[in-house]
Formats: sequence, structure tokens, C-alpha cells
Amino acid sequence: MRGMGRGQGRLAWRVGAWIVGLAFASGTARAQAPVPGWAWQRIQRWSFYRTDARGQRIWQSVPFTQMSPEERKGQLLEHLKDPGDRRAALAALTQWPLDQWAAQALSAGGPEAAHFLYLRGYRQAGADPFAYLGAPDRVDRPWTQGLGLHLDPGGWRFQWIPSPALFTQAGNAALPKGLDQAAQPGVLIHLRQLRPGLARLQALAGGSADGAGLVPALAQGSRAGFVVRHLEPWLRQASPALEPLAGREAWILHYGVERGPGNGLLGTLVFIPGDLPLRSQLLLGLLKLNPLSQGARARTVTWQGPGGQAQVQQLRGSGGVFHLVARPEGTWISDREAPLRALLFPGPQPSLGERGEWTRVALSAMAPDTELSFWVVPRLGAGDAFECEALRRRLAGAQQGTWPNPFVAKAAPRTGALALSVGAGPTEKLVAAILRVDRGADIAEPEMPAFAGGGSQLSPAQLQAYQAAVAGAAERRRQLEGLRRDLDTLLGALDLRGAALLWNGWVPAPPVTQAEKAALTELARLRREDPWRASRMQAEGAAGAFGGFGEPGMSPSLALALPVQPAKRVQVENLLKKLLPRLFQGQNQKQPFGSTELHRVRTHQAFTPAWALVGDTLVLGSDDGSVKAVAAGLLGQAPTLADSDSRAWARMEVDGARASQELETLLLAFLRGRQGSRWWAGEAAPAEDEAAAELAASLGPFLGALKSLGTVRIEWNWTAGGLEGRPR
Repeated sequence: MRGMGRGQGRLAWRVGAWIVGLAFASGTARAQAPVPGWAWQRIQRWSFYRTDARGQRIWQSVPFTQMSPEERKGQLLEHLKDPGDRRAALAALTQWPLDQWAAQALSAGGPEAAHFLYLRGYRQAGADPFAYLGAPDRVDRPWTQGLGLHLDPGGWRFQWIPSPALFTQAGNAALPKGLDQAAQPGVLIHLRQLRPGLARLQALAGGSADGAGLVPALAQGSRAGFVVRHLEPWLRQASPALEPLAGREAWILHYGVERGPGNGLLGTLVFIPGDLPLRSQLLLGLLKLNPLSQGARARTVTWQGPGGQAQVQQLRGSGGVFHLVARPEGTWISDREAPLRALLFPGPQPSLGERGEWTRVALSAMAPDTELSFWVVPRLGAGDAFECEALRRRLAGAQQGTWPNPFVAKAAPRTGALALSVGAGPTEKLVAAILRVDRGADIAEPEMPAFAGGGSQLSPAQLQAYQAAVAGAAERRRQLEGLRRDLDTLLGALDLRGAALLWNGWVPAPPVTQAEKAALTELARLRREDPWRASRMQAEGAAGAFGGFGEPGMSPSLALALPVQPAKRVQVENLLKKLLPRLFQGQNQKQPFGSTELHRVRTHQAFTPAWALVGDTLVLGSDDGSVKAVAAGLLGQAPTLADSDSRAWARMEVDGARASQELETLLLAFLRGRQGSRWWAGEAAPAEDEAAAELAASLGPFLGALKSLGTVRIEWNWTAGGLEGRPR
């Protein structure tokens, strides 16, 4: 009876999909592709309502199939406003010609709708058919769209993937056949040979699974668990059946905390391109890894999914139950069902094939002799907005020029954990993005309720409160516009043909008073019992001792040096004297430092914004110590990056041991904040320790590579893979 129930359920689902397909087709002169099964499943969960002649909603749900074609299209367009429903609505809208709904979709769906339309060949009417993809030169947040780490025969190489607006050249790299069908992961790893690559990755990320190190101590989650603990036992075996696997090329895709609402992906996929020899011996070797297990060690199951079914081999090995699928393009192995199901039955998750521009840039940094490549894909980046801007620039043939600037290197002292100087070209766009006031919409003026009769029905107290709200909104708009004007003026007075940066670790927290200790105790209690209220208190500054970065009292010691146009030095000085007191509350102080004057705002926290004008260079810092260090370099009182010659676009000197330790401090503080509050801006709430596992294992290899370099100089140049750094 149970099997009959499942069969009837599948039959009902297929009949429903067939019915909705007919319903869609009946409303169009020419039906496009059928609605994907996953989209129809999601549409079934939506509620649809009609409105009466007065425009009022009739609170009686109407089945989707009983609506007229225009009603269906209108409801789908309305659901484009919901990010969780957008992909399903877009897939269903393809039943109508693109020209009938593209303009409304672009207005409601943003970059996701624009990219969707581009992939389906949409061309806008007018002189520029791809204007809907957006501006090609705007640097938007997040500024980091990906990080790469590559092991070449000559050593480690770093990769930064920024906004497409900064790209200087286009690459032609592409994913291997079959890999484009997998869902977009959080981490992508390429190993030229599986066994040596895993050994390198394991050593880099903190040692063996039962040893000491950052990853084993903090990240015993799915990523470290599968890659280090599950695959490693396979490769330790002496069975000759496993030798073909150990020497093969492999791709590892990890899915950690959800990238989007409700995608449910968690686990790790391993893809081995090509056909594996001795597959039957390989399976026998895998089964021998757990000789004490009871019951069946292998079985073949049939998975049902939207649009079909697939045969999957399930193997019980030393690391648990694994799922294996052999396809013409290669063999897939997964530790959990969800990533493999997303591959076999494509659903709402974006695939790597839909991220063609990002993968083109990422893989362009991988050389033929690269032994290991490791990419981190940020959840808040590497999405449809990146694809649209990259496509727009590639179609227009736009490329950013670059020029080295050795003169600005004197503003990068070699006395901190990291010193960096950059040349001209992308610097102007980056600094403009940093100084830009990113506010999505203007401050709205409070509206008078209709029942108030223009204010005649309000009490004097209510009318006074309304007038105060209107005046407050007007004042905030005035201040915001004034801030924008001042920042634009400051930007126009700078000479952005170069910049320098100094990072000197973290500023120690000032001693806390008894009242602040009590406030911290109360904040810790709230973060356990009411995390939303605790986060609001922190955002509004109502937490008595909170005001640092990552945890109370913690602030980076950071300074940025920017050249100033000589004729506008006085204008810049006057602007900063006006800007800082408006931006930061505290006691304004100044003191002489050599031939210049140091200004700072004492905030009674570790963060004390400071600035100084040294000759024709503006130095902005998060504390006065970092500003003094840069000023010392400019005044010839400290060694700087200008002491050595370099033709690279950017040069960096980093103390690998200290920088990795300081970054680990940041990571630990972030993890403590995540585990304590269960909430962080821009991310979904994690389950168990998955957020800690993902973050630690993502940055662990970078910290390991940085620490292994010691004190080293790194030269950075723009390539088709973004900005690449090579130690010298």
C-alpha cells in the first residue's frame, strides 16, 4: 500500500504539471518551454487573490489554473518582488513571449531578472539592445567577489576577484564538461592529482583531522569532515583498485550555510572528470574500508525528482554513507543527498553554468601546471549583479587601464603587519566607491493619514508629533545631501593616481568601567535569549560598551594614504575639520607631530578616527597610532616600500606569521559573535556549528599559506583572473 501511495502521488504530481502546462499554453499564441517541475511545485504553494471593482482584495484564494492568462501573468510578475519566489516566477513567465513581460520583470526583478533575460536571448528595443544589463563602470558592494589561492611549482599565488568594473582584460577559461551542471558552491577546489592535492590542502589548513590547528579545532563540520576525514581514509588504503582514483584530476565543491532562502544545500561534491578504469574493483575496494559493518555495504537506489529519475549507488564506507553517480562526463561522489540531487534534478539553485563570467575570471588564474587551486565564493557576491556587469563590459569591449605609481610607496611604512601601495587606474573607482554614500532611497516624508482630514481630526499632541516627524525627515535629508556634497568635493580634490594602506593589527580595548561590565553582561544575556533585540541595540548604539568591530572594544589599526592636488590642500583640510565631527561623536583633539598636525576624535573606545595632512598626502586612520606610522614614513623617519624598486602595479610587504595570527583573532571574534547571537547581517541563521565550520575552513588555507611565507614582499598585477599576487 505504501508503494501504491507513492506511485499515486507521483502520478498526481505529473498530471498537475501537465494541467498547468496546458493552462499556460492556452494563454499564449506560441507556447515556449514547459514549466520546470520545481517551479510548478513552488507555484502550487502560493496563494492568489482577485480584486473587486473598487480595487479591494477579495480574501478568497483562487487556484492558479482557474485564472485567466492575464491574471496568471500579473500574479507571476507580482511574485518577482519576492527573492525567494523570483526564479520560479521567471521560469513560469517564459510561457509568454519575452517582449510581453520583460520591461515589468526588469523593474521588479533587478539583476536576477536581467541576467535571466540575457541567457534567453532578450534584446531591448533601441540603439543599445543590452542597456538593461546596467552600468558597466560602477563599483558596488561587496567589493570582493571571490578569493583564490593557487599552488604553482614556484610557490603560492594569491588571487582577488573584484567588481567587474575594475577588470583590465578578458579571459577565455571555461569549466570542464559536466561541471557546469552543479549548483554554485561556497568553495570550489581543483586538484591536479587527488592524493597529493588533498595532502597539501590538509597540511595547509591546519594539520590532520585529529591533530592541532585552526580547522580541526573550530571546524569539525561538513567541509573539513568530508574533505579531510572522509576522502583521506580512501587514499590511505593500499588497495590497487584505489590507485586510479588517487592520481586523477578532481574538483571539490562544498555547500555550507545556505546561499539563498530555502535552498537546503549542505554537503560536499567530488567530481572526477572522464571515465574511471576498473570501476568494479574500485567499488570493491571502497566496500573493504569498513569490514566490521553489518548489513549491505552497497546498493543501487532510484531517486525521483522533478522531471525524471536517476540511478544512484550508495556505499557504506569508513566515513559514512556516500552517494555515487557515473555519468558520461565523469563520476560524482557526495557525502549528502542534497548537493547530488541538485545536480541530477536542477531546481531553483543557480548552477555554475549560470555563473559563466565569474568562472571565466576565476579559472583564468589557473595555469596548466598549477597543482592546487582553492576559491572562496562569497554568499553576498558572485551573483547575478556580477554576471550582468561583466557581460555588459565584455559586450562593449570596455577595459580598465593600469599604471604603476612608485612615488606613493613612500606612504607605506614597513613597520606594520601589512603595507601596501597601489598604482593608478582602478584606484580611482575603488576610492570613489569607498567615499560614496550608498543609500538605496531618499528619506521619505511622513504621510498624513487619510482619516485625519488634513490634520483637522488630530489632537494638538498628534499634530505636533506629525510636524516634528516631518521636520526631522527634512533635517535628515538636508544632512544627507550635505554629506554627499562634501564627500564629492573631497573626492574631486584628491589625486587618485595611487594610494597606500597600512594595517598594524588590532587596537587593544580600553579598560571598562563597572557600568560597562554590567552592560556587557546584559548584552550577553540578551544575545542568548533575544538575539534580534540584542542586534538592534548594537545597531542603534544602545549597548553600553559596544562600539568596536566583531566584539566589544575591538578595532583595526588601519590607515589609508591618498595624494591631494597641491592647489586644493587647504580645501581638503577645511572639509575634514567639518566632516569628522559630524560623522563621529566624541572629543575633538589635535597635537603636533613633526612638521604636521594630527587630528583625532576621542570616542572613549578603541576606534578613534584620526587624520593628518603630510605635505600633499592625506592620511586617514582608525586610530592615531596608524596615522603616525604613515606620517613617519612620509617624513623619512621610517623604512617604506619605496626603498626597493618594483615595476608591479601594486607592491606589498607582509609579516606572514603576525598577519595570519591577527586575522585568526578576527576570525575567532567573528565566530564567537556568530555562535552567541545566532544572527549576523546579510546571512541566514546557521544550524549547530555550520557557520563556524564554513568560515574557519574557508579562510584556513589562506591563513596557512600566509603564515608559511614569513616576512615577504608580494607583487600584484592585473590579469584576466583579476588581481594576482606573487611572492618575491
